Amino acid sequence: MAKNKSKAVHAIKIKHNAPFSQKIKKKEQKGQKQRRVGGFKSLAKFDVSRIKNKEKRIQILERKQNEQKKTKKMDKKEKEANPDREKLDPLTIDDKREIDENFVFDEDDQEELQNEELIDEFQNYFQEGQDPKIIITTSERPSRQLFDFLKDIKDVFGPETHYWPRKQFSIKEIQEYSINKGYTELLVFREHRKEVNQLIYIHLPNGPTYKFKLTNYTPCDEIHHHGRFTDHNPELILNHFNTKVGRRVGRGLAALFPSKPQFRGRRVVTFHNQRDFIFFRHHRYMFQEEGQKVALQELGPRFTLQLKQLKLGLFNDDGEIEFEARDDYYVKRTAAFL
Repeated sequence: MAKNKSKAVHAIKIKHNAPFSQKIKKKEQKGQKQRRVGGFKSLAKFDVSRIKNKEKRIQILERKQNEQKKTKKMDKKEKEANPDREKLDPLTIDDKREIDENFVFDEDDQEELQNEELIDEFQNYFQEGQDPKIIITTSERPSRQLFDFLKDIKDVFGPETHYWPRKQFSIKEIQEYSINKGYTELLVFREHRKEVNQLIYIHLPNGPTYKFKLTNYTPCDEIHHHGRFTDHNPELILNHFNTKVGRRVGRGLAALFPSKPQFRGRRVVTFHNQRDFIFFRHHRYMFQEEGQKVALQELGPRFTLQLKQLKLGLFNDDGEIEFEARDDYYVKRTAAFL
């Protein structure tokens, strides 16, 4: 019995006694943490929220704010002492953008692209001036929120935009009906949990087919001091569609609006591409002080598009996929595909 007891006691000691080297490491880690908080030379980049103790956090925050005030005073004195010094422009993410092989810079590439665009699917719109005729539908069993979105978006494209109730029809059936009736564009808006989240855009009668992720929708009523737009054809602005895929997307978006704007209405529709996020904005410009100043009034709505797939042909065709966004495509912020 005594032997068994001694063995049990000995086992308990081994279980609770940590090695001596581990104790030294823990003490060193504690010392490092204390030195990091107490002996910090500059608090400009220090994250105060890491400190759990409220009193200590307030003290460090006050020191950080005082340090920021001192640096601002020093910078102001240096600017006054050297007013002629060169100002360095800060680097943005767009400045660090990685140049893709599909970017269009050379005149030879532009000529080649222009020759291809003369015979692409949108030649009737850009060369012959054909106005679009759009049909809009939804996913099955649409919610009230989706209908509110359609009310905002329907009048943006113009009077030749018509709504088709989805009911039990498939996209292929609506597509065939639209071609027979002479429509040039088919827009299918889908939702998830009563929020609009996807746009399928099919250019008729031969494609291509675009799939966009739709986010950040803001209805017209929620925009401060929004205006009411008229039936005049809007001007169209397309910004930063620099790659071959980007130009394909830009031409598709342009084909949704009449080719001849009516400047009397002073409406402007903008698709601004920034880091492959396409921001949609709708404004009216107003002249002030006898035409010397111009002000913008937002009409709405607002939303953001992100290209997920670009495919040749119609929705159900087995066409070539020109672009498809994988899960790792939009992780790196400096990479750009449009």
